Amino acid sequence: MVDSPPIPRFDAHTHLFHDRAFLERILKEKRLKVLVINVTGEGLFDRPMDQRWEAMTDMKARYPERFHLCTTFDPSSVTAPGFADRVIDRLARDIQAGATAVKVWKDIGLEVRAEDGGFVQIDDPRFQPIWAFLADRDVPVIAHTGEPRAAWQPLDKESPHYRFYNENPAYHMHGRDDVPDWTTVMDARDRWLEQNPDLTVVGAHLGSMAHDVEMVSDRLERYDNFFVDTAERFGDLVTQPSQKVRSFFKTHADRIVYGTDVILEHPADQVSETQRAQEKREYESMLADHWAYLASGQSITVQDKLVEPVRVPGLDLPPSVLQAVYHDNAAFLYGGTT
Repeated sequence: MVDSPPIPRFDAHTHLFHDRAFLERILKEKRLKVLVINVTGEGLFDRPMDQRWEAMTDMKARYPERFHLCTTFDPSSVTAPGFADRVIDRLARDIQAGATAVKVWKDIGLEVRAEDGGFVQIDDPRFQPIWAFLADRDVPVIAHTGEPRAAWQPLDKESPHYRFYNENPAYHMHGRDDVPDWTTVMDARDRWLEQNPDLTVVGAHLGSMAHDVEMVSDRLERYDNFFVDTAERFGDLVTQPSQKVRSFFKTHADRIVYGTDVILEHPADQVSETQRAQEKREYESMLADHWAYLASGQSITVQDKLVEPVRVPGLDLPPSVLQAVYHDNAAFLYGGTT
């Protein structure tokens, strides 16, 4: 299927920190806007959080109508006096500089510790002034809480997640006593949603429930302030019956946001010509495959970095659903008009 949809698109989960020669063409040809998301996580990227923010604002200046910015904050000092005030000061500056969303990462819940050594979860009251500040300004929070449920399950060669967790044991939680279980993190996320009905929350990666769209539906029905994005979870969607997934998209068309999780981490002059060509192929292929899966009824092979390739029939979603998922929901949340 030719990747030439009749609607504008908004990739609302990217880490496009640096420009490439191909990027401007893709943005124009595909009528594409992007949200660039900063994250914490020591060692996750090669540059500190503040330097990534500088690179992001440079990209926004270069593509003012196409790029939108999502800032973040470091939760590691949550137990220190004045933590919330310092975070709010920083977020206020970033919002003034153009941020239209705030990201929280899985270090809340899985890494950050309290004074007693226990894990600090997202519903910890020390974060509450931050949520109140953002709710008052109608700034959404993109929440990467937890990980896929498969990360806590035993390695199983029949599982579509087997290769990733076998090759990346640091991300595999099964049998470990140094991390909370999946349910603990999800329950804290749900309490947080319930306690903050005026705070708009977007569950990144289908809210770490991508293995079961019925579970995602349950949360969307419970919490009016909850949205989800699709970033890097198409591989989980295609492991479920296409009609079930199609029904999920149709039922919750106004709460699902398209995203890829594409990364351009390094400046162009630090990346070889071969690597730049690979980056171009991967992003264009990702955009085309996702469009074919969502918009057509054709058989399509879909994968992501967590899940092995699966060949399934496309969802053949109605134009109104595609318009909402691909553009309108993100434009409502993060800014940007057709």
